Amino acid sequence: MSDFKVGDFVRSDTDDVFIGLITGKNETGKFEVAWHDGDFTYGENERTMFHHEMKPSHWTDYLYKAFSDFFCP
Repeated sequence: MSDFKVGDFVRSDTDDVFIGLITGKNETGKFEVAWHDGDFTYGENERTMFHHEMKPSHWTDYLYKAFSDFFCP
């Protein structure tokens, strides 16, 4: 069971850390995530990401746009 929800900030479970924003959930129960490098993924779950506490230095133009589009469509 996942405690993730749309609007959460997350980090990837990879060697290179990516920071993202959950922007949606698809019909299979997987999450759509906008990542700090401009990439979007559509199949994330509790095995591929962790909750993340944002810091000012983590914001990128891509995350700011995803955040703005999400909260102010």
